[in-house]
Amino acid sequence: MKTNKVMIQLGYILGASALLTAIGYFFASNWAMLNRFEKFIPIFVLIVGFYGLSVWLSRHVGREFLSKLSLFASCISFGVGVGLIGQTYNSHADSYSLFLVWFVPALLYAILTRWQPYYVLSYILGHLAYGLFFFPKWGSYFEAEGATLLIWLGLAIMNGFLFILFEKGRIHAPFLKWVTFQATICIFIIMSVSHTFENYGIWMNLPLIAVLAAAVMYAHRTQNKVYLLFAGLWISAAITTKYIELIIEYHNELFFIVSLLFVIVFIGANVMFMNYVRAWKPASKGIETGSEVEVDSAAKSDGDFSKWVVRVLTVSLIIIGSLLGCFTLIGLVTVVLGFDDPANILIGYGFVAVIGMLAAKKFNVLARFTILLSGLMLGAGAAIVTEQSSMLLIFLALTLIAFAYLEGLVTRILFFAASIIIVAFVLFDWINSGVTVLSILSGLLFLLFASGQLIRQVEYREPVLYSSFPAFLLALFALTFLTESGWYYFTNVLFFLLVLAAIVISRQLQVQWVYAWSMGFWIAFLVYKYYDLAWKLLHKSISFAIIGLLILGITVWLEKRQKPEEDAASHPLPVYGANRWLIALLILLQVGAMSLQIGKSEYLLSHGKLIKLQLEPLDPRSLIQGDYVRLRYTISLPPMYQNNLEERTGKGKVAVVLAPSGNSEVYEFRREYKPGESLSPEEIRLNGEREGYEGIVYGIENFFIPEGTGREYEQKAKFAEVKVSTNGDAILVRLTEK
Repeated sequence: MKTNKVMIQLGYILGASALLTAIGYFFASNWAMLNRFEKFIPIFVLIVGFYGLSVWLSRHVGREFLSKLSLFASCISFGVGVGLIGQTYNSHADSYSLFLVWFVPALLYAILTRWQPYYVLSYILGHLAYGLFFFPKWGSYFEAEGATLLIWLGLAIMNGFLFILFEKGRIHAPFLKWVTFQATICIFIIMSVSHTFENYGIWMNLPLIAVLAAAVMYAHRTQNKVYLLFAGLWISAAITTKYIELIIEYHNELFFIVSLLFVIVFIGANVMFMNYVRAWKPASKGIETGSEVEVDSAAKSDGDFSKWVVRVLTVSLIIIGSLLGCFTLIGLVTVVLGFDDPANILIGYGFVAVIGMLAAKKFNVLARFTILLSGLMLGAGAAIVTEQSSMLLIFLALTLIAFAYLEGLVTRILFFAASIIIVAFVLFDWINSGVTVLSILSGLLFLLFASGQLIRQVEYREPVLYSSFPAFLLALFALTFLTESGWYYFTNVLFFLLVLAAIVISRQLQVQWVYAWSMGFWIAFLVYKYYDLAWKLLHKSISFAIIGLLILGITVWLEKRQKPEEDAASHPLPVYGANRWLIALLILLQVGAMSLQIGKSEYLLSHGKLIKLQLEPLDPRSLIQGDYVRLRYTISLPPMYQNNLEERTGKGKVAVVLAPSGNSEVYEFRREYKPGESLSPEEIRLNGEREGYEGIVYGIENFFIPEGTGREYEQKAKFAEVKVSTNGDAILVRLTEK
């Protein structure tokens, strides 16, 4: 009964996600047959309709999950609607305001319903709004290093504060608690990189050390081995980052000699840390039920989990130590010993290290595997660089021997994965065709996964399955982008059907690891296909709509096959509770906010003054809204900005006065507007905002276009027609050649 319920919930999630994806693609397609209001009406229907469906479902037994899912779909529809308004009136593409407006109701939903997906959505939208507020264009940055550092520091403080709220129990979101823990440490490591922050990076090492120490103390105080695991991993990552910084700065003979001692100390310290983790036995936090069976079960579960923590930590430290060892040995061979062609030396070291460590059974495990893996990486890597396929085949044989000879699930997964990578390089060397190699590799990995089910020894069966299945999905996923014409459609349909089948079957059989990998690739497929231009967005919309309806139809059919007593056994749970009227008010506010923005834009279009501006188009792409050209005007960098560094680096709101240039109808910059001044009949006021070296941004820098026409607009568009209101607000109407 529980399995059927989970399968039905999964079907509704997949079907709803496909339909929402179809809706997003539909509006992103800029379908020319729809006028503005024909685009807006479906969004309003979706927001209110999903809410109404949620209320109706909340009054039926066993429909609590679907009620929550419908309300979540209403929230997603609001985000699509906000993006659509910006798209229709050509304003604020990829702007922080789009995500901020969406963030507010998502956060309120999270507070009112306490449902975890809202917390995750709010966290993502909040970070997007924060990042785009300071960096309006993806990949942009501040010239002032201190300002950039403060932005990163603010993000770290925000994540640290959220973690404290989660830890204190003010907000119950276990997944986000884990995410904020990782994000805080990661940001501090980024801020400490001296090659990114040349003036302040070295000083940020002190707060980094404090944060890492606090993470270890927290894990020890709360007796939480998961957080102890990740605290240890972040310490190793920080050490590796510092080591790479030193290599870049001091790559001389003395440094690499000292580095060899450092690697030895690093491995020794990790051996001590591993011994500490193994010996650490925190007190049990199990539920006091009075049942000895449950206590014993909890103790056994904790023991199994502790072993998993130790294994993951060991492998991670081995990989980090191996990378440090590889860098050091390459430096010793090239810089200290002076070999101009070190490939054969490194290949020889690889043979000696791998064979020697396979034989050294009594050597310390951490040190043994670090040397073994570094030898494999250096030897096989040198053979790949020098294209020595015969040597690669020898290293392939050694990895398979290590897989069969060495014990441990994680160890065998590591060496089986290494053998797959070596096979891929050998095939690339022989065939020299990426599509052919990936096709062969996909078929081989699928056969390995299928035949792996027949292996009787569990110690060999599990690593084969755990390695081959994710590698198969990755290879086939890559093919969905690399193939062309008919093969493109074949690989995409094949990937879609196989992953969908894997999700359904693994959920039915309760094979969690297959389900997790399949669901991850399913989400990646939906996201990345948005940017794949082989299909038009409208075609994708229709395809996903059909798929969503099929999945929902099958789900409804399966649900009707359930026995009546299964449904009768469930009890209705309060979905809205005392907050139902607040949620209804929130829906009305969302609809009202969208209506107000549409009304203001329509009024400006009807009553604003039409002017023409000279421009210079660029061609990026919106995150959720479709294709658009990013515009830059001649008035974006007025003469006073070009000659005055202080003005050019300034921030804040500004208004300018524009007027026609002589007999031309093109408006040009005249002066900065002073509050209260009178304008001549031919002059107009235009509001903007200083953006440092970018000049002035007027909020009319984005123009949405039909999909695939960006290059045409980029080449032909020379001027922009803009409607400007009396108070200086503007809307971009069209682009013209003349």
